[in-house]
Amino acid sequence: MSGLIVLMVIALLLVVAAIVWGIVALVRRQQYIGSIRERGWSFVNSPTFDAVARLSNPPFGVGFVRKPDDQITGMTATGRPFQVIEYKSAYWSGWVGMVTLSRRLPELWITGGETAPRYGILAHGVVAPAQLGPGWQVGAMDPAFAHEVMTSELCVQLNALAAGQPGVNLGVDGDQIVVLNPPRKELDQLGVWLEQLGAIAAAIDATPLDHWIQPEPEPRLRFYHHPDWYWIGADDNLLQYTPVKGGGYGHRTDEVIRGRDGDGPPFVAFKHHWKTSHTESYTDSNGNTQTRTVVNNHSEAILGFQLPARMPQLSVGPKGFRNGISFESEAFNDRFAVSSADTKFAYDVIHPRQMEYLMATPGAPFRIVEDWVWFTPGEHSQPAIAFCSAYLRGFLGWVPRFVWRNLGLPDTPYPSAESTPVS
Repeated sequence: MSGLIVLMVIALLLVVAAIVWGIVALVRRQQYIGSIRERGWSFVNSPTFDAVARLSNPPFGVGFVRKPDDQITGMTATGRPFQVIEYKSAYWSGWVGMVTLSRRLPELWITGGETAPRYGILAHGVVAPAQLGPGWQVGAMDPAFAHEVMTSELCVQLNALAAGQPGVNLGVDGDQIVVLNPPRKELDQLGVWLEQLGAIAAAIDATPLDHWIQPEPEPRLRFYHHPDWYWIGADDNLLQYTPVKGGGYGHRTDEVIRGRDGDGPPFVAFKHHWKTSHTESYTDSNGNTQTRTVVNNHSEAILGFQLPARMPQLSVGPKGFRNGISFESEAFNDRFAVSSADTKFAYDVIHPRQMEYLMATPGAPFRIVEDWVWFTPGEHSQPAIAFCSAYLRGFLGWVPRFVWRNLGLPDTPYPSAESTPVS
């Protein structure tokens, strides 16, 4: 009995300690917020997504799970708007600080010290100016922009920002200079850091870069290097015409994305959720037989691309256990199973150059149903959508012109990037 009493006392002490810790944390948080406001800055506990919606470079613009949290906003001593915000995604979480530039510029990446490039960056490496010293890396989609923007004055300001810091991870995202891991806990240090960031912005603003100005994007959730993708969220009307699994109940959609890449076909991608339930028997602690209802949750990734004309049914996938139409390439037949409601159509579309493309660029299985191409991507993710989009665009580029004409179009809507499509 005494042992039980000891355990109860320990449990009570733990509860009291947790309550005290919670009160202390709350008081400290309120003091921190009060100090922010005493500086003339603003604090928002739960900012809307508009706070970061115009940003599209990592850590923004990547993935479907994106959540801004605590936000500090204000102006630097020179009147330059800034914000410091907590941001969480499927690929990164932490704090970000940023100040505003006078122009929207191409993406630029500068890292130095104990830091690493951000997840998903597609920029090309550029030789860093010698004035920066060792350990710095610079990246840009166009090296010419990097060479113009990396002035002597900018190098001076970057070294000033790096002084006393373990590392610098800076990027230009439109009209924002975005830096990871600001010293946000100590407000005096944060104030100095923001002024240094403002000096970097001033150095960039002073450089003649007007010929690099980028257009203003539409005000919507954006995706890195996919300017024509946009977020829908939920659209259960999709369940009426997409090939979702039937049965069960509670069918719904989420993470709905629409868009297209370049001149490729427009797509819709989403997650489909539903439930099934069954009754099972079990024996309770008294040895009596009882029944209970077990609910199972299910989900699947749906990805479809809409074509400009209806096509005969055609499916392309790995050989597996299925047999399909036999083509003249045994190597292709060993790897792929192709089926179609129109064998001639299959032969017209899967010609030798198309077989070469499919074998060189293996992708997810897909099937053409009227004017839609439905993929089985295996996952609902930004990389999966991007890969299937590029893969299908390449496939469509090798569909001969006469096939499109037979379908009622004047010419191929998807010219091959490699050469003129088969006539």
